[in-house]
Amino acid sequence: MKKGRSNPNQLQIDFLAAFRQILISLGSSENLPVNESLFMQMTDQWENTRAIPVDLLFTKSPVEATIFRLQKADIDSGTNQLRFPAELIAGEIRGEKGLTGFSAKFREQGWIILPAELSAMYKNLFLNILAASVGLEHLYPVRKELLAEAERVALAAMLPETEVRKFFGLRLSRFPDSFRSEVANYFNLPFDYVLKRANHLDMVSEQVVEEARTATQPLRSTVLRRPQSSRAA
Repeated sequence: MKKGRSNPNQLQIDFLAAFRQILISLGSSENLPVNESLFMQMTDQWENTRAIPVDLLFTKSPVEATIFRLQKADIDSGTNQLRFPAELIAGEIRGEKGLTGFSAKFREQGWIILPAELSAMYKNLFLNILAASVGLEHLYPVRKELLAEAERVALAAMLPETEVRKFFGLRLSRFPDSFRSEVANYFNLPFDYVLKRANHLDMVSEQVVEEARTATQPLRSTVLRRPQSSRAA
């Protein structure tokens, strides 16, 4: 059989595709193409120049602190399931329309990219979730399962059980606006994610979480009755 001519460019594309994949893409399905396109551009640049994109606003300190906390919680819990690559590229990019943030793997590197426009509350939360997904990738090849476990691991590291029980120890099923606002301010995290952590600890049911998620009442500012916590900062 006559062999077809090989195309060096196509071989390079196929080679890179085997080592380049998005792990978690935040936002909706409409955001995925934007995240994927940016990841392709950035990894192509890395492949050609071995240079970190110049518009990344951080590369080491925040993600290193996050991974340290995740690993400590992983060891303390006895699960020991996190496995991080030796090299991580992480940072924020400003002004990239449609970027919602993603974690990815390129060759032996872990990548964590976030939009700089996120509020500090969501930036901290998503950094923890995306970092956890990089450490869990070897165990969860299905994206939906990886996201669920990354959220569980990240929230466990950010929200100690004893702190969460201060608010959810009475098996609550309804959450007034004042309660939601107080919890969100105390932990410096969105209420829905604190509620997820309470669900992971069997303090609230799945039904309660779903009912709270579909509630559309806006949050109101309230005066805190408890001191501000720094655990989730």
